[in-house]
Amino acid sequence: MSQAEYLALPDPLIGRYLKGELAQAARRLSDEHLYLHHCVKMELSLLRALARRGLLEMSDVDRTEQDLLGKLSAEEIVEEENRVRHDLKAVVNVMARHSSEKVAPFIHLGATSYDILSNAHLLRLREGVVEVVLPRLKKVMGELVRLSQEHADTPCIGRTHGQYAEPTTFGYTCACFAERLGLTIEATEESLKHLRGKFSGAVGAYVALGLLFEDPRKIEEEILDEVGLLPHQTSTQITHPEPALAVLHHLTASFGVLANLADDFRHLQRSEIAEVAEAFDSANQVGSSAMPHKRNPITWENVKSLWKTFLPNIFTYYMDQISEHQRDLTNSASARFQPRILLGLAVAAERTGKGLEKLFVDKEAMRKRLDGLGQVISGPAQVLLSSVGYADAHERVRQLTLKEGSLYEHLESDPEVAPYWAKLTERQKEALKTPSGLTQPAARQARATAKKWQEWMKSQREVQCV
Repeated sequence: MSQAEYLALPDPLIGRYLKGELAQAARRLSDEHLYLHHCVKMELSLLRALARRGLLEMSDVDRTEQDLLGKLSAEEIVEEENRVRHDLKAVVNVMARHSSEKVAPFIHLGATSYDILSNAHLLRLREGVVEVVLPRLKKVMGELVRLSQEHADTPCIGRTHGQYAEPTTFGYTCACFAERLGLTIEATEESLKHLRGKFSGAVGAYVALGLLFEDPRKIEEEILDEVGLLPHQTSTQITHPEPALAVLHHLTASFGVLANLADDFRHLQRSEIAEVAEAFDSANQVGSSAMPHKRNPITWENVKSLWKTFLPNIFTYYMDQISEHQRDLTNSASARFQPRILLGLAVAAERTGKGLEKLFVDKEAMRKRLDGLGQVISGPAQVLLSSVGYADAHERVRQLTLKEGSLYEHLESDPEVAPYWAKLTERQKEALKTPSGLTQPAARQARATAKKWQEWMKSQREVQCV
């Protein structure tokens, strides 16, 4: 389908946002991939476990796997599902149809649907996170680390409650976002290690497998090990939902970091601030249909809007913790939409990475604004004066901020302050002369943070290479 044809679909995630390489990567999160790859993989793992126990020949299983390649199709499975009105039974029937008489009776032997589907959903989640989401989040990390290094010494005004606060550096601002995002990525990767599957039958009590084998727990461990999962000690018809929920929780936290970054950078791009600007194709791009001069912060507004769209999904997956007794189907629809939160995050991360890559940082505007805000040295000044014994330094400095003119000059000449001012070192006084003189600690910490996360990203690449 062409991009124009996709626009005919009623889903903007597919019709508008999934493009190019990301659209191809998104196929890993499709139902087609779930059934034709992950479900089939689980069924073959069961057949191999049965073959190791002498119920059929391993060579026949291997031949079946080869026979199925290229023969199974989404069209045939959909046709069969429309007939039997059961998705997993359709997969089993189509597999049997393309298998030999020696193998067909053993497909799905002793299993219930969610011995297959519970694990298939986990495998799809893990693959989607590792292959689709994390590379794009790490691209954002790389850009934030770069900006932290490049602008470690770029002084700017910090803002709290929407008001001028104290001096910082733009590099330190980026380092804060880098650390927040890095911590959520680490938490996501750790949570992936704790995904747990199940292969224990219709109520999780090994009833069918217990009739076939003396140690049904052993065959469960064996089947899951082949697909890279461990079992819980117990299960119902489905695997316990909390480990997968933890993955989705940490992904949602990453989404929130991107939204916060987008919100801040959107404000820094405001006309009256204009300290950063996103890339703009002056030859072709239109900022407004009514006001030709405008260059709207479309990247950052889009990222925040995506977050607003997909954040509520996490509440659905918290509600999916509730399944009556050993199993009900109240998550049958919601589970199918789970990939959307991954895809929404992947789109937002891709746009954030590109936005940061081409971000224009107006260093001169930042410094000029900061050094024109002499009163923002009030906090550091009152700390210094308090440190040399001025009991009511805060109140006196507050009074001096109400006067016209330079706060530094008022501090330097005020008779009440004079005895304490004399106790300050020349380095301390010099640092107070201009707000940008107070940013060295932020600069050092920006570089240190960038170095830490740069080394972390390097270690990640080395592990992947191994």
